[in-house]
Amino acid sequence: MAFRVAVDREKCNGCEECLEVCTVGMFRIQSGKASSAQDRECLGCESCMAVCDENAITVTDTRVALSNTCQSLLSVLDDMDETESQRSKNLY
Repeated sequence: MAFRVAVDREKCNGCEECLEVCTVGMFRIQSGKASSAQDRECLGCESCMAVCDENAITVTDTRVALSNTCQSLLSVLDDMDETESQRSKNLY
């Protein structure tokens, strides 16, 4: 799954606009609030975000999130390597 859909149920007013606009049926209403159907494949079009006046929906490209995480980890490893190099220089 390349896109993750999250609904902030605190913000959702249950208007069902997201249900109407989503072409893959990503949303369901539970207890008067929208929730994302995890068994569906989001296309990442963000139409649901556009129609949500409450800003209760977030669509995240998980590939970008993973890439950012990897870059952060590489940066930490580079910092660790630099620190270790400085320690080695100070020992000799």
